[in-house]
Amino acid sequence: MMNQYGYNLTLLPSEMDKQLVSVLDKARHSVHADIVIVVSATKESEEAALVNSDSSVFVRGGEKIVLPSVAIQTLSVPQVSKPVRGDEFTWPATLERCQRNNVIIAPIFDLHNHLIGAVLFAIEHPTLNAMEENFAELARQRVELTLQKKLVENPYADQLNEKVALLDEISALSKTGGWEYDVESDALSWTAQTYRLLGVTETRDAQPSFNLANISKDSRRTVQGAIQQAIATQTGFTCDIPFLSVEGKTRWASVTGKVVRNVLTGKVQRVYGAVRDVTEEKHLSDTEFKYAEYLSTILDNLHDAVVTIDTQGTIITANKPVKTLFGYHPGELLGMDVTVLMPEPYASEHADYMNAFLKTGKANIIGVGRELTGLHRSGREFPIDLCLSETLVEGERRFVGIIRDITERKRSSDHIYRLAYFDDVTGLPNMKSFEQALAKLIRQSREKGQDIYCCMLDLDNFSQFNLSFGKSTGDYILRVLAGRISRTLSASFKVFRGTADEFLILYTLPVKFDDESVANTLDDMEWQLHENVLCEISLHGNPQQISGALSTAQVLSATASYEKLIGILEFGKRRAKSQGHGGRVCFERDAFAEYERHNEISRSLISALTNNEFFLMLQPQFDASGSMISAEALLRWTHPTLGDISPGEFIPVAEESDAIVDIGYWVINEACRLLNDCQAQGVHTKIAVNISGRHIARADFRHRLLKTVENWQVSPHQLVIEITETTLVKGIDLVRRRIDELSRFGFEFSIDDFGTGYSSLSYLKELPIAELKIDRYFVDEISFSSVDVPIVNTILDMAQALGVRTVAEGIENQIQMDYLVQRGCNVLQGFYLGRPVHIEHWRSMLTNTFATH
Repeated sequence: MMNQYGYNLTLLPSEMDKQLVSVLDKARHSVHADIVIVVSATKESEEAALVNSDSSVFVRGGEKIVLPSVAIQTLSVPQVSKPVRGDEFTWPATLERCQRNNVIIAPIFDLHNHLIGAVLFAIEHPTLNAMEENFAELARQRVELTLQKKLVENPYADQLNEKVALLDEISALSKTGGWEYDVESDALSWTAQTYRLLGVTETRDAQPSFNLANISKDSRRTVQGAIQQAIATQTGFTCDIPFLSVEGKTRWASVTGKVVRNVLTGKVQRVYGAVRDVTEEKHLSDTEFKYAEYLSTILDNLHDAVVTIDTQGTIITANKPVKTLFGYHPGELLGMDVTVLMPEPYASEHADYMNAFLKTGKANIIGVGRELTGLHRSGREFPIDLCLSETLVEGERRFVGIIRDITERKRSSDHIYRLAYFDDVTGLPNMKSFEQALAKLIRQSREKGQDIYCCMLDLDNFSQFNLSFGKSTGDYILRVLAGRISRTLSASFKVFRGTADEFLILYTLPVKFDDESVANTLDDMEWQLHENVLCEISLHGNPQQISGALSTAQVLSATASYEKLIGILEFGKRRAKSQGHGGRVCFERDAFAEYERHNEISRSLISALTNNEFFLMLQPQFDASGSMISAEALLRWTHPTLGDISPGEFIPVAEESDAIVDIGYWVINEACRLLNDCQAQGVHTKIAVNISGRHIARADFRHRLLKTVENWQVSPHQLVIEITETTLVKGIDLVRRRIDELSRFGFEFSIDDFGTGYSSLSYLKELPIAELKIDRYFVDEISFSSVDVPIVNTILDMAQALGVRTVAEGIENQIQMDYLVQRGCNVLQGFYLGRPVHIEHWRSMLTNTFATH
């Protein structure tokens, strides 16, 4: 075949054939190729003519090979191509086996850089390594130089020798030698690098058995056995053997071998291969093995199980902790489906999850820890924490799962959760749980535009049970009642432990405003609470009656909140308590005006002082002769929007907070200012002011009271301090100290509403009380002058015996006045004698009285 430049490589002389075959043989050995052939080719034709081949196969010059288009494209570049599949070529019969190989194309050019042909390397493996690529390129150049020399008859031998020397240099740098064993002649030949690698002089004949002093007998037998095995099975081999270097150090050599069969007989004709120093690789491999063993030791000593699976869910690796977690030995799990570690429904759904992830790449679990449920070999389920990651191992997708048993953590978490959301006495959900449940119910009810119902049950006199029987008995009562409530309620209700002795009952469904069936359900529940919960209980063998105040509210969800609902229920509870034991107050959705008014009063109390909305009125007090001798200061409030508010309404609200303290100090200051004004006019009188229990309890009360009278320069005995019996009895020790201290400074104390509380001679005898006020409730009993009122008589007699003044309030007629005067009452007060008046009117009355006398 003549190319376009007039060269016909198939017509080269036989001497050239021998020289070319030698070059091709060396190339076959160095590149580890099955066959190396030279073809005459052009870029214009897909046919290439065979020129020659290495000695492993007999070819006839001129036979045709049809090149694929991808091979023709590589002929333009003077370098070794990437592998092309052999079955893409059309081969002559003698080269038919090349269809199973991959083919490397190395184009060759003349001195004018014109394409004249190519060297084809048929190899078994899909790629060449870097060293083999270098050898292939050198072989291409040697063939090219050989052909150029013959074609143009120019002396290029020196260049060829230089390239051969370069090839030997590369072989030395890579520490790779070659060898070939001729089976028929039983002759072994080595390259120069093989001699150097094994530390043997090139003058020594190579032995087929590698019989050298620096190679042990075991290693010799290994190589010899490998060669014999290769001949017998007609397959290649690789084996690593130790040998001693010239320095006497142990090194490692990797010996590879391939067989060449006779085309006619089919028997192995030659075995050839490479010898490579792999000492460093061996050390690295040993290091890698030790590192792998090190990692395996670490994995086996973790507390967590580590399991690797493939895309089919098959378990590939498992560490030792899987035995502790799942009850399987690691070896048992290998090859099993990972679903053996999963309970239902996770096991049935796993394949679908895996397939969906492989298709979409979307998963909620990859790279994110999740709490799931694991399945022990025994069938026991337990909580686990799974962290799953994906990796590639030798091009294959793998999933690595790190699994931790979180049974103890869950137990601790559950314990912490119960501490946070459940009451430890009754076991009921606590106020934090109530707040969450209420928020959820508000959201649901707002979506439907419906109401929320809740009930508060507060026990009566529960503190008395604690005082009488002890806290453990009080806790027992709460547990019994919690059980009764839980058994009484239907599934639509949920009970919560409130503060102290309160229980909250929430209807867990939205309430339609005009739904009679729901209204009947709620009424029936409240009735059941009275019948089945607030009933007799046995304490230490004795029956005790339990009662409680019931406050219920149906609130519009649009305006509902936790704070508002609790505020309404607490407000209703106080109203129910005021009714006596077993009181009940119900608020419908349209009946909250009183509660809103209560809140408005509460919010306005402090600003009322700042805005000067409070003012005093004074009710005159008279002696038996009808002369005005003193007065009681009465607080009044005119609200900017609510108008006049009765003290009976705003004082209880003020007593719910410290507002009553600030208001009380304001009243004391105003009373002292009035007394100072009277003194300036030469008029001497007394003013009585009411003081709450919060004042008495404050540590600075004595100091502020003394400071006030000092600022206004009035005498302490002009200021009468009224306290209720309830305040007196609740804090008897503290009150005694305060009264004793202030009495020594000249202040007088009066017991207000005497007879309505816990009247006792003991505290009257012990405390420096100057005055008793008979409550209007008893004064109202006086209807006829001829009919005795024993309670009034008793109070008057008691006061006279103790030497204290008496003041009767609420006198409405002459009969009452005459009765009290006749029985020795000292001071008289009431509408019959004088209504509360403004300050200026009172001053005028007081001036007139003194002027008359």
